[in-house]
Amino acid sequence: MPTILKDGLVGLGIGAGAIIPGISGATIALVFGCFKKIVDAVSGLLSKLFLKNLLILLPFGIGVVLAVAGLIKPFQLAFEYCMFAIVCLFAAFIIGSFPGIVDNVKGQKVRSINIVVMIIAFLVAGAIGVCSVLFNLNSVVENLFAETPFYLYLILLGLGVICASGLTVPGFSASMLLLVVGFYKPILNLVHFDAIKENPGRFFGLLGIFALGVVIGFFLFSYLMSYLLKKHTQSTHYTIIGFVAGSLVSIFVNSDMFDYIQNGANLLDWILAPIFVAIGVTLAYLLVRYSRKQKTIEESNPEVEQDA
Repeated sequence: MPTILKDGLVGLGIGAGAIIPGISGATIALVFGCFKKIVDAVSGLLSKLFLKNLLILLPFGIGVVLAVAGLIKPFQLAFEYCMFAIVCLFAAFIIGSFPGIVDNVKGQKVRSINIVVMIIAFLVAGAIGVCSVLFNLNSVVENLFAETPFYLYLILLGLGVICASGLTVPGFSASMLLLVVGFYKPILNLVHFDAIKENPGRFFGLLGIFALGVVIGFFLFSYLMSYLLKKHTQSTHYTIIGFVAGSLVSIFVNSDMFDYIQNGANLLDWILAPIFVAIGVTLAYLLVRYSRKQKTIEESNPEVEQDA
């Protein structure tokens, strides 16, 4: 397969991972042997080889844009008619991919400090969802997008920076974080033909500042993850494990889900939920198995990663 086509297909996967809560875009890139290639190309944008690295990133970027554009409408409809079932799908992706995250610490001696940071990360992730219910973040966020105060742009810039972690931290889903704090649906709903036509300045302003945050965050988290994985490898992996595990709590206990359940989940939710759980767990675990296989191949033949 031509490299440019392969990179474009991987970009589709990364885009899907970026918009589907529970799946990490970085994990998709890692599984298909493109993670280091992308990170190196992004770092190379600041060098004299700007054009060369930009051309390397272009197929991935096109794939990401196409995936996001293709999934926005289906997810808008899914959240409107079967939110509980679709969240069950997201949770299934987390459960199915969890063994792959645990692989990073398998066989290592467990230190007490790692258990502590894992528990703290679990509690923080769970507390985010609980706090969103206690403070009714759903209504707060809806009012923010309705009134569009100036500080909403600052909030979106900060969220964009944080969400970039989903592109640099394998196993961490940034869209899941947006879902928990109540910003996932409003950002999805921004991309609506009538909304764009009615106020294009607002559309490009809000999404533009969010995208800027993602770009800034990508550079920041790339360097941060590089440092943490070199200096505090085991603690970093345990922190990721705790945060992902805690997200299973917050993905169901959050203001969006609370409002939806209060209004009453419909019959379609109960029909689709078990089906989605089975599909999500199976697909995510197959991805983990493929990742393990690729890792074994690369360890036995280091040249494979370079050729990819």
